[in-house]
Amino acid sequence: MTGHVLAIALGNSLLWSVYLLLTRHVVSGAQLDAWAYTLVQLLSAGLAMLWVGRRTPGNWRDLLVPWTICYAFMRVIINGCTAAAIVWLAVTQSTLLSTMSVLIGALAGWALTRQAPARRDWPGLALLAIGIAAFAAALGADAAWKGVVWLVASEAVAVAASWMIAYHPRNSATDPAARSRFTGEILVAASLALILVWTLAGLAGAMASPWAGGGDAFGRIELWLYAILAGVVFRAPGTWLGFWTINHSGVQTYLIALTAMPFFAIALEAILARLGWLSPPGLTTAEWLAASVILAGAVWLIVIRAQTPSVPKPT
Repeated sequence: MTGHVLAIALGNSLLWSVYLLLTRHVVSGAQLDAWAYTLVQLLSAGLAMLWVGRRTPGNWRDLLVPWTICYAFMRVIINGCTAAAIVWLAVTQSTLLSTMSVLIGALAGWALTRQAPARRDWPGLALLAIGIAAFAAALGADAAWKGVVWLVASEAVAVAASWMIAYHPRNSATDPAARSRFTGEILVAASLALILVWTLAGLAGAMASPWAGGGDAFGRIELWLYAILAGVVFRAPGTWLGFWTINHSGVQTYLIALTAMPFFAIALEAILARLGWLSPPGLTTAEWLAASVILAGAVWLIVIRAQTPSVPKPT
């Protein structure tokens, strides 16, 4: 992977880490409806990207392409599983455990391409596996395993969605405007899938309906301000850069670059805690030790990828 591709991939991880802090400390602190926040965020990000790619020919019927619909519902599953996971896990815990996506991605790539991971990747993968297993074992709450199970489901679907994007013909477009329109369509489709699932879940009594008068999920101005900000500033460019990275370096390299995200977030959180703006990350000694092993695995894989020639097709 060339230096500029790695820099962009890691920059995207930093962008998502800032987004994570915004979501954790501002949105959660304001007690906003998580589903409404996500919906407005996806829709605003999608419309922003459609505006950027407005000169590219297209049709609203593109939102109904089976590939797009499938990816959109996968995003809903990912969001739902992640939301379920953090019922039993702290956000910092879930982001560190989410590095398991690299292990799932390695297995998926092995199955799809019939090629085992490169020999020099194995030490990094082994460190990740050991660190993640140790971190999961160090979780204090008796019911934390439920969060881990939901997280495994979330990351498995996220890896599958990444492979779908890797093989999508429109993700190979070289025109930035065309890529922007494609990204916008994906995000808008995901928002429509989310409102549909939310509505059906409300009708089934599984959760409060978005249209219930008493709930008033969309009635707070703070929600619209934070969600539009997150959508336009973080979700839109982060998704565009993610798709671009997958096309230029492959799914596994994209996932490896994302392993930096929790550590960027922890570092930023520690700096802000020193300034007295928020509380520091609350991990036990055992969790910190396991996190250091995860970090060692992530650094190993990132360094190896920096020394590996770019692969134009997903690997």
